[in-house]
Parts: sequence; C-alpha cells; structure tokens
Amino acid sequence: MTALHQEIYGHGEPIVMLHGWAMHTGVWRDFAQLLAAEHQVVCLDLPGHGRSASIAPYTLDAVVDAIYTQLPEKASVLVGWSLGGNIALRLAEKYPQRIKSLLLIANNPHFIEIESWPGMPPQLLQEFANNLQNNCMQTLWRFLSLQVQGKADVKSSLKQIKRAMQECALPDPDALMAGLSMLQTIDQRDALSNLNKPVRMILGELDTLVPVSVGKQCQLLSAQIDIKVIPGAGHIPFISDQKLLLTLIQEFMLRSNR
Repeated sequence: MTALHQEIYGHGEPIVMLHGWAMHTGVWRDFAQLLAAEHQVVCLDLPGHGRSASIAPYTLDAVVDAIYTQLPEKASVLVGWSLGGNIALRLAEKYPQRIKSLLLIANNPHFIEIESWPGMPPQLLQEFANNLQNNCMQTLWRFLSLQVQGKADVKSSLKQIKRAMQECALPDPDALMAGLSMLQTIDQRDALSNLNKPVRMILGELDTLVPVSVGKQCQLLSAQIDIKVIPGAGHIPFISDQKLLLTLIQEFMLRSNR
C-alpha cells in the first residue's frame, strides 16, 4: 500500500492528527507545531487528499487500514477533526491496542440530522454532493465558508484556509464523493458509547456544521465522554481559538496519564 504523506513535529508522547473532509495537514500545521512543544505530533494526509495518493475502493475501513500502517509503534493519542473524528473513532474501534485516547474536535458520530439527533441538514449535504462534479472548487469554497460562518474574524480564518488549500492540488474527486457518502451514512453512536478509552469531545458554540447540542446527546450515550464547548468558536477552533484548544488538549492528556 502506498504510504500516506505525513508531517512530524517535536518529540515525546505521540499524537496523531486526522484532518476533515476536503482538507490536508496544512490546514492545522500552525496549531500542530504549537502542540509539538511537549509531544511528537504526526499529521497525516488522508488518502486522496493533500499529498497522499488515493485508494480504491474508498471506504471507511480502507481509509482506516491505510492510516493504521502509518501509526507510531507506541499507542497514540488520536486527534480527529470533523470527518477525521469519525475515522479516529473507527480506528479506535478496530485497532484498540494502538490507540491510547481520543480527542474529537467539531465531530458528530451521526453527522446527518434526524428527528432524534442534531446534525447537518441532509438536503444541504446532498446539495454539496450534487454540485461537486459540476464545479468542484466553488462547492469546496461554499463548504469551507460554512465553517467560519458567524465568527467575527471570518476574513482572517478564510485567508488561512485558502493558503492551506493552495499548497496542494484539489483532492481526488472520488475521494471527495466517498467522504461525503461517509458523512451521509455513518452512524457511530454505538461505537462511541462502547469505547473503553478516554474520550474528550471539543465543540464550538457557534458551529453551523456540528450543533453544540450534539455534546449533550453524546453524554447520554456514555457518561464517560468528556464534553468541552469553546465559547464563540465555529468549526475550526484550531485556527480561531488556538490557545484555548491547546489548553483543553494538554489538560486532557495530563489527566489521562494519571
């Protein structure tokens, strides 16, 4: 299997970071380097994203298996953002011996809104899927603009995302469509409730893609899930609220090591 592109910073306890749909490691490189002051941080480009070749068939388990081959030998802390959080959950479920704990940032185990669960309106995600093949760049930009909607520093955040996107070619079209399909169909609520590892979910108060009410629903699944909400944050707290997010991650890791 072709190795995934990775960027490694720092030394110490390993942290593996998995980005979200349509992005790559560059989107949180600045934050990863801050985190690397006390840890070894491994950032991976998902298959078909950034500088990683795609895979076929492009399924959740195939992506998980590809990432598994890149994990450090020592059990790692997994940090998954958005879709990366769903991949992290499946990694911990399938390869529990290689995962120490999970930090899920702006993640929803059931991404789509249904009557009994908050999430993203299904018609909006389907619209992205329908438009992706007609105008990929415009569709991606609309999706990314939703991630900073409602924030006071929209221009600054979008500038950082745009800079990251321009580093690499657009993601593989099949990988993008498969990623949307995952978001539309994945239901990991049982996996989350049965996970026997420390888990912290970090949500943004103003996130338009993952409603903050997801946190309360996840705590009903398991009282062991630790929920933290960043006031005023949207979908990308590693850009908009770096210091607070860094504190929340470091505090969780210290507590988990006791």
